[in-house]
Amino acid sequence: MVDATVPISVVVPVRNEAETLPELLAALIRQSIKPAEIVLVDTGSTDNSIAIAREWGGAAKQAGISLTLLRLPDGYPGAARNAGVRAAAHEWIAFIDAGIVPADDWLDALWACKESSGSEAVFGVCRFVSDGMLGRILCALSYGYGRILPVLPASLFRRDLFDRIGFFEPDLRSGEDILWKRALAAGGVLMQSCSDARVEYRHFPVTLPHAANKWYTYERSATIAGIGGGVRAVALFGVLILFGLLFVVPKLGAMGLAAYLLLRGVADPLRRSGWRPWWGAAPWAILAAVPVAAVLDVSAAAGRVAGLVGGSRHAGH
Repeated sequence: MVDATVPISVVVPVRNEAETLPELLAALIRQSIKPAEIVLVDTGSTDNSIAIAREWGGAAKQAGISLTLLRLPDGYPGAARNAGVRAAAHEWIAFIDAGIVPADDWLDALWACKESSGSEAVFGVCRFVSDGMLGRILCALSYGYGRILPVLPASLFRRDLFDRIGFFEPDLRSGEDILWKRALAAGGVLMQSCSDARVEYRHFPVTLPHAANKWYTYERSATIAGIGGGVRAVALFGVLILFGLLFVVPKLGAMGLAAYLLLRGVADPLRRSGWRPWWGAAPWAILAAVPVAAVLDVSAAAGRVAGLVGGSRHAGH
């Protein structure tokens, strides 16, 4: 471990993150090797996110870190990252999001992986967990509870990659990271996954309507971006067909729907969670996951329909 500052600019898109921003900034200042710069790109916060960022400027300065605050009203995540990269003063760019908390040696591990592999793109990994029961259910149904996956907002890239490969799609609400990673692969960029560079995400929606809206929005944007077609599209439309069968052929529809709910609400979250008991001390959550899965999948299916019928990359925020 090296106790030093490295030529890394950490880019963080921010919008109404007053609850999570202090935890992230504290974790960045605690890094065993310090980034030279933190670039916060606020896309229109109406809470006190900006005030919090300014308050942390002094602590960052004492740690030898420059804190830059940009404003990009109504910007999507890709546009915010693009603005941060363009404003960054250093050769290497690390991405992280508010709501994600890095381990104290996150940057140290990324830098070590970069040095040993010679890669221009080093992906850190995120562990997905949650404290609340709805959060546990949502986590198990999506990523898998306790699962560790490589993600863009935990990763390190050489800055000139953006000049060679291109920047993020600025007009997508989500999925811009997937498209950019595809561009890296198509451009022949050596990508390295670094399992030692760990971050943690635990801030899942706290209400079911909020979760339903998030699933709808993501699926709509993914459809517009051309992400997640094929098997996923068939599965989501199959959910709508099963619900429709309840009114046309009730018995067949009920049987099909029961099978779907058993697989999606019970077996699938177990599979995603590595067959570990994701429900913790509340086994009743297994039953609660069934209707939650139905709500999420119907919301996602509606989002895919909306993306196919009237989707535009330039839709309002």
